[in-house]
Amino acid sequence: MRHVVAVALFALVASLVFAPVASAQRNWVRGTVVSAVGDTVVVTVTGKDMTFKVDKTTELMARGAGTAQRKAEQQGASGVKLTDFVKPGVGVEVQYKDVGGVLMATAIHSGVTVPAGAPSEEVKGSSARGAVTAVVNDSISVKDADKESKFVVDSKTTVVGTGMGSINRKFKAEGKSPTITDLLGVGDQVIVYFKEAGGAMRASEIRVMTKAAK
Repeated sequence: MRHVVAVALFALVASLVFAPVASAQRNWVRGTVVSAVGDTVVVTVTGKDMTFKVDKTTELMARGAGTAQRKAEQQGASGVKLTDFVKPGVGVEVQYKDVGGVLMATAIHSGVTVPAGAPSEEVKGSSARGAVTAVVNDSISVKDADKESKFVVDSKTTVVGTGMGSINRKFKAEGKSPTITDLLGVGDQVIVYFKEAGGAMRASEIRVMTKAAK
């Protein structure tokens, strides 16, 4: 049985999560915001500035954003402003796709920790998002609107997000460590951060956005 690390993630979503996307795989980077003006966000990633375009489909994930969204809707506003949560000096994770040389931000998670001097392989890579279709001791499968992908998991795979705190406390009270099958179930909506090695996609982190209804 493979044991994985489960971590609670305190982030609320300000817009619809898991709207249909063209592809399951996309790029991501973690860095520090330099500026956020209009439809453009500039982020420093390992000493290099990267410019991202945002639009009405860009998802914002930030602590407190969900509450702000509900208040805005109650007041008749369309929603929160990205610049209320994405400000210079703040650590962010940006998921994006390259559209004709333009980096379009599909999701921005604000308030993340970006270790100083972290190597490039720790702050950028590929990700996939969708619904879990299968979970076994050493792998999970995830499907979006048009593609299913399989990812290898091992003791170094970290699982964060919704429900992980409760599961961790339960197993800790029993003097045990949860396995991947304890943490994830079919139908869970997740983002998988992975690296390709030896012909396989190995999951370094799995972020649970919503747990499937039981």
